[in-house]
Amino acid sequence: MAKPPPTFDSSINGRTAMIVGGNAQRIAELKRLLSVMGCTALVMDDTQRTDFILVHFTSKMDIPEDFLARISRYLQRHRSTALVWTNMDGLEDAYAALPQGQCHFFVDADYIEAMPILAGAFGRGEMDRLHDTNRDVPFGSLHRISDELAEFARTLARMADSDGKTSVSDTAISFRPAPLGGFQGFPSTSAMRADATDTQMLREIIKLRRMRERFFPPDLFADPAWDILLDLKAAGQEGQHVSVSSLCIAAAVPPTTALRWITAMTDSGMLVRRQDPADARRVFIELSDETSAKLDDYFVAIGIRSAPII
Repeated sequence: MAKPPPTFDSSINGRTAMIVGGNAQRIAELKRLLSVMGCTALVMDDTQRTDFILVHFTSKMDIPEDFLARISRYLQRHRSTALVWTNMDGLEDAYAALPQGQCHFFVDADYIEAMPILAGAFGRGEMDRLHDTNRDVPFGSLHRISDELAEFARTLARMADSDGKTSVSDTAISFRPAPLGGFQGFPSTSAMRADATDTQMLREIIKLRRMRERFFPPDLFADPAWDILLDLKAAGQEGQHVSVSSLCIAAAVPPTTALRWITAMTDSGMLVRRQDPADARRVFIELSDETSAKLDDYFVAIGIRSAPII
């Protein structure tokens, strides 16, 4: 006899959520997701605190001019957690406007990707630690979330199939989890560091890494943290700014997954957010000085010119 899918009862969850933005169909889908997860949907009220605020935002939405500013004020006032669904066009505005330490971003993603968060797999305490730069960032939590995300996705798919209704797309959820042990410090070297790592060499490494996808499934060798570091190092050498959306592409994993890594690496101090001086609605991502120096040390230590490692 097949094992029935688990049920999620509001008496177990007991959390509340408000939905902001989106058309009637989107709102109905989000309400159904909340019902499945045992969360109570509340009418949007700026004065009332809720555990989660579910935001649907794209650049083409017909919304008030202060839409994102209103959500930002709400989050700062109530310390709620925001789950933000957007597309690549709307990502820059949303990422720059909303407080990073309280947001999970989903880019062109199914609603099922929010299930572990709504179920408490990534609780408030862990989120506070993740975004507290005075503590070690628990990169291992990304690994645990990835496993739970896959299981929740399968659960919702089974439930949707059983009642003949589904809003789940055919797009596979695929990403490389973070290492269980988190990031370890780069090994120091007594060798004198070169003034700058060769940019042409970096771009060649990136090109060779992408070439693997011609012969193997892209997610087989997915390594978003390293791809992020390589791209930012090359861009820094070239004097180029890197936007959040373009860094998601460089990470070579689904944008939602890339954002998890970018957020975690930023909060650890490895990466730095810089506001675009010409457009306050956009931020750039750079390597911290320490991370950039460690990359130089690393390439010197392994003798990259004679033994390129991709």
